[in-house]
Parts: sequence; structure tokens; C-alpha cells
Amino acid sequence: EADMMRRAMGKKKREEMAMHEEKFVNGAVERGINKEKAEKVFDLMKQFADYGFNRSHSVAYAYLAFQTAYLKAHYSPYFYASVLSNESQDSAKVYKYSNELRHSGLKLLPPDVNESDVGFTPLDDGVRFGLSAIKGIGSNSVQAIIEARKTGKFTSLFDFTSRLEQGTVNRRGMESLVSAGAFDSIKPVEVSTNQWRAKLFAAIDTSLSQAQKSWNDKMRGQTDLFGGSESSFSGAEQQLPSVEAWTQLKISQEEKGAVGFYLSNHPLDGHLETLREIGIKNIADYEEIIPGERIIIAGIVSSFQVRHSKKGNRFCIFRLEDQTNSVKCLGWSEAYTKYSNYLKEDELLVVQGKVESADGQEITLIIEEVNLLDDVVPMRAKKLAINISSEQAEEKILEEIFALLSKNQGKCEVYFNLNLEENLSVNILSQPLRIQGNKQLERTLIEKGCQVSWHFN
Repeated sequence: EADMMRRAMGKKKREEMAMHEEKFVNGAVERGINKEKAEKVFDLMKQFADYGFNRSHSVAYAYLAFQTAYLKAHYSPYFYASVLSNESQDSAKVYKYSNELRHSGLKLLPPDVNESDVGFTPLDDGVRFGLSAIKGIGSNSVQAIIEARKTGKFTSLFDFTSRLEQGTVNRRGMESLVSAGAFDSIKPVEVSTNQWRAKLFAAIDTSLSQAQKSWNDKMRGQTDLFGGSESSFSGAEQQLPSVEAWTQLKISQEEKGAVGFYLSNHPLDGHLETLREIGIKNIADYEEIIPGERIIIAGIVSSFQVRHSKKGNRFCIFRLEDQTNSVKCLGWSEAYTKYSNYLKEDELLVVQGKVESADGQEITLIIEEVNLLDDVVPMRAKKLAINISSEQAEEKILEEIFALLSKNQGKCEVYFNLNLEENLSVNILSQPLRIQGNKQLERTLIEKGCQVSWHFN
């Protein structure tokens, strides 16, 4: 009976609890105990059931926690490799633990067709990305890659596709492998990563079709040109197509598509110095984000969704992600309508808002102001320096520049650097001019042949 009551309490079954309470109280009264006291005792047991833990269970948890902490402290690469392998299908958790890993001083190395195992692999100073965590690569594909390389490391894209059993890695899988950097270790030294990935990506269809032809020849019992049974792809396949190199943004976007987050390059990487000058902190650098406070964060928009309220108003939900973490953001109807031109997937933004959170849930930033990252620099600058060459120092051009600046009134001071002769330049503070900087103003000045720089002190 006692065991049945304990189970009912543990499972929070109200009907069974009421039945056991009646039995408990009646049994106590029959034994001469005051009914009110018996009810009070049962209430105490019921309250304890909300948080009570079996002692042996507590010891087991404490022992496991100690073991985990010990491994994390003394065998960090093995600890993180195990955690990441366990969460390999959840890209959000892989992203979370990858950031933690890197902040602990370890490296997260990209996947590699010649080095990566099924799961994440511990190394002396870091962890190697696992093949199973790449999107579009199923368990059969991973096993086929590992099986094929038992005869030796892959030497090229064509060598890779020709040695795999046909059909085990499709075009989508090949795209993910290239985009994740899984072939970067076989890149010629003189070729940039941006050029290499672009070339490989463009060669995927050719490599798959040539590999298919090679396998068809083998199935018909034919041998290659040299009379051997191995693939003849060795020199011709090195002639990868001539295509335009990927930009850093393209590399970042493709990596995110392949593994769920930015692996080696983040779109914010080129803005770090600017963000420091402006005074915008990384998300992870906030020691504590308290509900009710207002914060400013910069990042790239991901998981963007537009929804409709019960009244039919449109609002948006997205995550703003920097190199260290991400924050859930919510733009109610008014804010979404006001900033809808900026609020879209993969846009680099600076967002100001009020922190809100429910008990036990992650924080949500209710957005109040949104600016493009490119616009924030001129908007927050205290000084604008404009370099004008001697050829431009004509009355008509100077009048056009003054007219342009006068349309953007604000608090930013304007300095003109006039290069009059080879060794003579004049620096002038324009006292009457105070402007509000913006990216369009900067572009127009550059189009007129000026050199422009913004300063924050």
C-alpha cells in the first residue's frame, strides 16, 4: 500500500492521491490519531513528493555529475566530441556546444573526407567535425565513404566519386561535402579556398557522371586504358572548370546550408573592429541579460518567420546570431511594419530592444529599433573625414558636396582634407555643417570621387 501511494505521488495522479489520502487518514484515525494531524501529515508528504528524491538516486546523479565535470576539465576534446556526436542531428545544439568548445580554447576543425569518422573525433587540441552531422549525408553515405578510403586516401574529387559505390552519395550530398570544406585538405597550395570550393562545386555533375561511366565499364567487365581494374581518373580530372571564386559571404552561406551554422567564417567577421568601436558587445559577453532591460546586439538574421495574430496583424519571429550565440527576437506589428525592408533572412542588422522572458524559458528580445549594420557606422559616427584631391577642388564640385551634406543634418562634425599640391594638404573643420551620417550619403560621396572615413571619437 505504501509503495502504491509513493508511486501515485511520484506520478502526480490526483485521483489516486485522493483515494490514498482517504485510506491514510481513516487508518490513522482508527489507530487513535487526530484526523487534522493525519491530514496535515499527508499534506506534508504530498508537498515533499513535488521535489523529494530518493537518496540513492541523488547519489547516482551526484556521482555522474562529478564524472562529467572531471572529463570536461581533464579530457575536454573527448568530452566535447562525445557530446557533439550525441547531438549530431540537432544543428542548434551542435552550434551551441561548438561555441562553448571554441571558447574553452579548443579548435573545431571542419569535416574531412580523409579524416572524419561517423561522429566527432577528439584530437590533441580540438575536435574534428563528424560526417554524420553534414546535411544530406545519411548513415549509408558515411559508411560508404569510410569503406572506400580503406584502400587509401582520396586524392581528388573525381577519385572520390569513382571509388564510392554508385548511388551512395547523391548530388545533394556532394554539394554539402564541398560546401562544408570536406575536400579542403586536398587543395593545391596555390589555390585559394574561395576558388577551390567554387571549382569543386561546379565540377560535381561531371564527376558523378564520369564515375557512373567508370562503374558501368566495370560492370561490363571492361578494364581501363592501362589494363588495370582501378579507376583511370588521375590527371584529366584535375582540370576543374574555370569559375568565379566564391565571396566570403557565399562561403559562409554555403557552410551554413551544409552544417546548420557558420563553421569557419561568419558574416560578422569583417565587422569586428567596427562593432568594438561602436561599443556593441558579443551576445555571449553579456554576463547576465535581465528581463526588462534594453540591450543592443548585432548579428545575422536566421529562421525568419512572419506570422499573424488573432486580430490578423502580421508580426515576425527570428533569431539574431553573432559568432558567439544567438537570441530569439520578436517584432510586433508596429515594429515589423516599420522595419520590414530590413527584416529578412541573412540580413546583417543591429537590433535594439527590451528583454522579456518567461519562467524557465530562454529570453526573447522585443525589438524596438532596427538598423542595417552598414548604416550603423555612419549613423553613430562623431566625425566624417572627406578627402578631396586637387582635381576635385573646383567650385562647382565643392558646391555639390556642400548641398549634399546640407540635406543630412545631425550632430556629426565634417572635416575636409584638401590635397592642393604634392606636398601640401589642408585640413578644415566645417563649423556650420553638422550631419547625420548614412550609407547612401557615403556612396554618393564616393561616386563623386571623394575618399570617406567615419570616426567615433
